[in-house]
Amino acid sequence: MRSTGAAPSSARTANGNARGKSRARLAIQLDLSVGSPDADVQRLRAQVREQMRNVPGVYLMRGIHGEVLYVGKSTQVRTRLLSYFRLPWPEHRHARLLRETSRIEWEPMPSEFAALLREVRLIRAHLPKYNIKAARPLDKWWVITVAGGPAPRLRIQRASAAARAKQAAQVIGPFASRRPLVEALRVLNDALGLRDCTDRVPMVLHDAVDLFDDIVHPSLTRTPGCHRYETRRCLGPCIGATTEYVYRAQLSRARAVLEGRDDSPHQQLVREMSVASAALSYERAGWLRDRLTALQELDAQLTRVREAITKPSFVYAMPGRDGDDRLYLVRHGRVVAEARCTEVESVTALQALEQRGVQVPTGAVVDQLDELLMIESWFRTRPNDVALKADTVVGALEALARNLRERAAWEFGAMPMHSRELGVVSSGFEF
Repeated sequence: MRSTGAAPSSARTANGNARGKSRARLAIQLDLSVGSPDADVQRLRAQVREQMRNVPGVYLMRGIHGEVLYVGKSTQVRTRLLSYFRLPWPEHRHARLLRETSRIEWEPMPSEFAALLREVRLIRAHLPKYNIKAARPLDKWWVITVAGGPAPRLRIQRASAAARAKQAAQVIGPFASRRPLVEALRVLNDALGLRDCTDRVPMVLHDAVDLFDDIVHPSLTRTPGCHRYETRRCLGPCIGATTEYVYRAQLSRARAVLEGRDDSPHQQLVREMSVASAALSYERAGWLRDRLTALQELDAQLTRVREAITKPSFVYAMPGRDGDDRLYLVRHGRVVAEARCTEVESVTALQALEQRGVQVPTGAVVDQLDELLMIESWFRTRPNDVALKADTVVGALEALARNLRERAAWEFGAMPMHSRELGVVSSGFEF
């Protein structure tokens, strides 16, 4: 009897030991997979010191599940990354970022322009949570998009929000400020009868009445949710007062106005303002003048955007590190192809692409907007780089050769001091 009674006790002991060993193994596994934050930081620092160099490039910080937490660029990648390890923790966000980082990846680039272009495209692809507004260009801009549904509306949203949409849509913009857009779209909606209510308001167009024959459709018994229909500033799609064909025709007119192909709302306001002035209704004339000014200011901004998007293509030659010079084919505000100057086949392919005709776009695509902004900012802040732009690949190669000769002469002291401003060596500016 004692022997049978002792068996459960020994079994419990054995089971307890097994559970203890299992917990120990699990703790070891967790420690190996997660690790101590300070130990991980020291491991990352050693990795940066051993593997990375002070050259232009981009770097990605990934979390424990492989997700991209941060994308950055620098003309001196090693120095930039090592500076993160000297930041106070937990006060600085980059110090907190290091505690979440499992590994760091980097890509050396031939020039600062190449690194900046790669950074923009990586941020667009991953939208990392640690890339705040200063490093995510789309967060600083507003665009006009067309919402979905049976009666679409024009809406204003952040360019970054439009970029996160499931489908890449054509947008109107970008714009630096939201306030003038609100007033201008209000005037445009009033002129063309488009709705400006939220997507929560149900829309039932007059076309649905045909499905009910002689029965009165429930939507026709509704009253409008705002005063715009009663004051003839909205077609009333929420109460079935218009058809889908009529509404979408007005929406097409609105797009034509925003694309610079129709100025009828401007002309209508001018006529109404003249009538009000002739009738000595100066208060109404002043109100109409303010509305016309809002449309004109919007049109001025759109003109600048269209010029940037529709400008002809050019080839940009960029001197690179260790002789890795590149040619970039820029078409309608974005880089569509590049070639290494030392590779004959690559240059020939770029020439063939250069000669292909393309349709001039009427607007920007949201997933290309950040690149357009980056290129515009690059040439605006580096006016001397115009000397490296050419209409053709051959012209860009000739400009690059001149630049290399000038740099060589400057390095050997054969060029006057004032000519140093003509050099287009990377400025070393870092974000």
